[in-house]
Amino acid sequence: MLKRALVAAVAALAHLASAKDVFAHYMVQGLDGRTNHAVQDVIDARNMGLTAFALNIGAPHDGWALDVVNQLFTAAKANNFQIFFSLDLAQNKDAYAYSDLLKKYAGHDAYFKAGPNNLPFLSTFSAQKTDANYWTKFLGSFGQTKFYFVPNFDDTPNYFDNPGQWMNDWGKAIDGAFSWETAWPRNSDTPSNVSSAQDEEVLKAAHAKKKAYMMPLSTLQYKHWDKQHWYRPGEVNMPQRMTEILGMGDRADYVEILTWNDAGESHYIGTLRMEGIDQSMVEYANNDDYNHVAWQPVFASFVSAFNNNLKATGMRPPNDKQLVGSMWYRAIQKDASCQSDALGRPSGAGAARDAVNWAVVAADDGLENLRLQIWSGGNLIRRVALQPGLNYGSEPGLATGPQYFEVVDTANNNKIVMKGQGRVDVKAQSTGYCNFNYVVAGLN
Repeated sequence: MLKRALVAAVAALAHLASAKDVFAHYMVQGLDGRTNHAVQDVIDARNMGLTAFALNIGAPHDGWALDVVNQLFTAAKANNFQIFFSLDLAQNKDAYAYSDLLKKYAGHDAYFKAGPNNLPFLSTFSAQKTDANYWTKFLGSFGQTKFYFVPNFDDTPNYFDNPGQWMNDWGKAIDGAFSWETAWPRNSDTPSNVSSAQDEEVLKAAHAKKKAYMMPLSTLQYKHWDKQHWYRPGEVNMPQRMTEILGMGDRADYVEILTWNDAGESHYIGTLRMEGIDQSMVEYANNDDYNHVAWQPVFASFVSAFNNNLKATGMRPPNDKQLVGSMWYRAIQKDASCQSDALGRPSGAGAARDAVNWAVVAADDGLENLRLQIWSGGNLIRRVALQPGLNYGSEPGLATGPQYFEVVDTANNNKIVMKGQGRVDVKAQSTGYCNFNYVVAGLN
C-alpha cells in the first residue's frame, strides 16, 4: 500500500513538473458557419504555440452556441489543435445543464487531456456559491468518464485569504486551481502594478496537495456594455505579468490567456468576429480601429519561453525574426470629462496613465546600432537601446495627435528599419463613447 501511494505521489509530481501548456479563454459567440472564421481562429492560435482553447460557454442548450462548438471542434481536429470546456456559471449556475455537452465531446479526438491519467480537462468561470460536495457529485455523475478538473473558484471563501484551508476544503473535488482576478491590479482609482503575490500563495497550497495551478495572463479589462462601464489597467500589465510568470520557472503548471475574442471586455487578442458582436460594442471594439492582433507575436514569444522554462530575458521573436513588438494607447486622455457619454467616465479611470505603452522582443544579434523611438503627437518621448529578450515600457507624455513607434539604425543615418502607427489619433475629449479600450499597433 505504501509503495503504491509513493508511486502515485511521484507520478503526480512528475505531471506538475511537465505540464507547460498555454491556453486562450475563448468566448463562445455567434460564428457564421458559411465563413472560415472558426478555422482561422484555430490556425492563428496554433501558430502562436497555444495548446488549446478554453471554450467559455454559458448557453449549453442554445442552437447557435452548439453550432459554434461544433465548428471549433471540427476545425481543431483538422488542424492539430485542442479544446476543452470552461463552464460559465456566471451565465448558467447549474453545472448539470452542461452534462450533455460534456458527454458528447469528452471523448472527441480534439478534446484536451491532462494529468497523470490523461483525463479530459475541465475548467469553469466562477463558482456561484457551490461547494466541494456539489462538484464531487456532479463529476461523479458521468460514470466511467472522469475529468481533470481545474476550475476558477477564486470567488469562494478562503481562496485568497487562507489557501491552505481552501485546499483542505476543496481538495477532494479538484485536480488544480485557477485564479482569474490576479490577472490585473485590483479595481482602484490609483495607478498600481499587477502582482503575483497571491498566485504564489495559492500555488504553494496547491502543490502541497499535489494539485496543479493555472496562472491568468491578460492585457487590460475595459467594458462599456449592458449599462456597465469600467477600466482595469492596462498600461504595461501584459509584459509585467509575462515577466512574473516566467520568473516562477517550472512552478506554474498552466497559463490561460484572458481572452481570445471577448470584445465586451476588450482583453481580446484574436480577430473580432463581427457576426458575433453586439452592435453596442462596435463603437469601442472593432477590427478597423481597435484590432488587437498585433499583440500576438509578443504572446507567441512568451508561449515559447514558458514551454522551455525561460525567463523574460530568454524570450525570443518567433520564426527567426530579429524583432517583434507592439505599441498600445488610449485614444482619449485620462482626464477627459466624458460628458458626451451617457455612462460617463469608467470606474477605475483614475488608475489610467497618459502614456504610450510598448513591448518589443529582440533576438541575440544585430542590436548594437538599433534604437527604438516612441513618438506621441509629433513629440519624441522616448529613445531606447534594445536588449535580447523582452523589452517594454510605459512612456508618459501621451499627447493629442498621431502615435507611432519605429526602430532606427544609428550606423546608417538613423534609417527607419521597422515602424508601426496607431490607426486612431489621440484626442483630449471624447465624442460619443468615452472609450478606454486600447489602440494596438504592430512593428512591421
